[in-house]
Amino acid sequence: MMWLIFITVHVISLVTYTLLLRKSALGSINNTFLSALMTTGIFLPTLWFLVNGSVSFDLTAMQWTGLVAGGFMLAVLMLSNTWAMSRLDASEFSIIYNVRLLATTMLGWLFLGELPAMLQIVGGVIIFLSILVLNLHRDQRWRSTPILIGLFAMLWFSFHATLEKFNLLQVGIETYLFWFTLIGVMLMWLLVVLQKVNIRTELRHVKGKSIYALLVTRALSAFAYVYALQYGTLAVTNYVSGMAVVIIVIAGVFVLGERDNMRAKFLATAIAVVGLTLILVSKLLHI
Repeated sequence: MMWLIFITVHVISLVTYTLLLRKSALGSINNTFLSALMTTGIFLPTLWFLVNGSVSFDLTAMQWTGLVAGGFMLAVLMLSNTWAMSRLDASEFSIIYNVRLLATTMLGWLFLGELPAMLQIVGGVIIFLSILVLNLHRDQRWRSTPILIGLFAMLWFSFHATLEKFNLLQVGIETYLFWFTLIGVMLMWLLVVLQKVNIRTELRHVKGKSIYALLVTRALSAFAYVYALQYGTLAVTNYVSGMAVVIIVIAGVFVLGERDNMRAKFLATAIAVVGLTLILVSKLLHI
């Protein structure tokens, strides 16, 4: 029951922040500064864990190494997602990003010993096939920088999610959330300084309710996802998270006006839904 609540909150927040991020990334705000803001939005709620004494400071060298690696991966994930969303349609990026579902299944099996059911494997392969419908081979689009960044973000998230599950098992959820987001936010603001981003100028672009809604929904998506991992397996949690692609594609077309290559986008989404449905059946029937 708790897994269902958290994964539902995650999917709703993921859809909302993806659309808001696409809109914000197309604006005048610097992508590095925007990524730093979102990372900060994820970190701030973890201060409550520090206040109520839920954060552990007595960790082993291996645990600290895992947390530092997690913080670094969070920073790079934020940057790659923001960069990709500034150059790819929200719907196209989401379809490409969904391939992470197969990647995390294999990584969860290799590194965490989470042996996937046969239907999960079949569903993952079908989801992978959905990306082929986008015809990225035409004019060698797959070699374009935006597509390569989208693929990199997908693979990076897969390794990040696998490490996240490992860290959760090692240090617990509150300690993990505080330290890895603290490390991530420090790295992001260090990058802002190193790039000599004019913070005063960028703050002028942070206006209106949409940017605050972006920060809130990004944090909700991240927290709900981590808590869903706490109650469920890596593979199934990511598969259900992938259901958001259906809503994102539809919203991308009708809300953001991303009407290029519509037939391929809807066909790819339909194929992905078949794969995701198999995963849900596997979850419900335990096969």
